Amino acid sequence: MNRVTQNLLLLLLGGALLKISAFSADFANYVKPGFRPLVIAAGVVLVVLALAALTLDRRRSRSAARRRKLLHARAAEEAYLAALVGRAPVTPAHQHEHEHEREHEREHMEGHRVAWLLVAPLAVIFLVAPPALGSFAVRQAEQTSHAPPPTLVEARPTGLKDGRVNVLSMLDFANLAWDDPSESLRGKTVRLTGFAVPSGRDDGWYLTRMRIGCCAADALTMQVMVKGAPAPATDSWVRVTGTWNPRKVRRTDAYSPPEMTASRVERIAAPDQPYE
Repeated sequence: MNRVTQNLLLLLLGGALLKISAFSADFANYVKPGFRPLVIAAGVVLVVLALAALTLDRRRSRSAARRRKLLHARAAEEAYLAALVGRAPVTPAHQHEHEHEREHEREHMEGHRVAWLLVAPLAVIFLVAPPALGSFAVRQAEQTSHAPPPTLVEARPTGLKDGRVNVLSMLDFANLAWDDPSESLRGKTVRLTGFAVPSGRDDGWYLTRMRIGCCAADALTMQVMVKGAPAPATDSWVRVTGTWNPRKVRRTDAYSPPEMTASRVERIAAPDQPYE
């Protein structure tokens, strides 16, 4: 791979980062929304570096072409003078330097093969474009040992009201279901948003949302068992309104998600920010 190809790949990679961050919300399928400025900055830096390298290489190429023309002219002149006086032509020192530069470039061509690795992220972004984690990732996580019930990592929502719909995140609902001695969820109408995952049971299905700390690689599955409503299509995004089903489960028992009885299930479009 020559330097022009390397720089073009670098330019495309920077453009790809800008495409998914500055001109769309696709970046949210891979990292938290707060990282958007960093992704945009990285894309801008790569584009600037690629353009600067292309400009510099073009100038170097023109300079090298002029040097080669000068060397050829000097070599032709030396050959003509040598023929006139009947001696062997003398190789100019500049020609030796030129040959050394070409040999140096050939040695570095082997290392340039590593630049082909830039094709991988480009192919992922432009050809594959993986969606946000869904039911497949959940099934893979289920093959590992179950985590214990969630512990309180954020402040509990305050002001749950009777006679109104309380919109909660999956984490808020799980924290209140597991770690609220006052059982403030009891009898309250709540609304949760997530995607549907089959439970393998006839009496319910899982409302699921992935929670990330940094990026999709560290995603944690948040689930609620939904009862009282038919299961939507797998991976379809829904908004579920209902009430919590209190259960007496010891924290030392194997983890099972909290439950709710649905009074309404609405099909919605996938949100711009699929992770909590």
